[in-house]
Amino acid sequence: MQDEPSGAALLDAARRALTEEVIPGLTGRPRYVALMVANAIGIAAREIAEAERLRATGADVLSGGSAEALVAAIRAGARDADPDLHAALEAAAAVSARVWKPAVSGG
Repeated sequence: MQDEPSGAALLDAARRALTEEVIPGLTGRPRYVALMVANAIGIAAREIAEAERLRATGADVLSGGSAEALVAAIRAGARDADPDLHAALEAAAAVSARVWKPAVSGG
């Protein structure tokens, strides 16, 4: 059972309060530091919200194997032009982009 609000929602509320109420009154280095903190809070909130998708897409990329085995197979050319791997990597990259660069990824 999930208590409400979720950790992601609480972080988002904190980020909004910081960016809407605190940062506008700051200048110089304190403003820069507060913007960095707001950005980190946003990333953490999105990572929490996307945790299941991140786990699932990571598992799809590895498809039951280890990262080391996948790297070795790629280096050996054994996964060249593999449509399943390509689709899994594309999905994993899309989820990661929503976490790290939401304005760029459209999320």
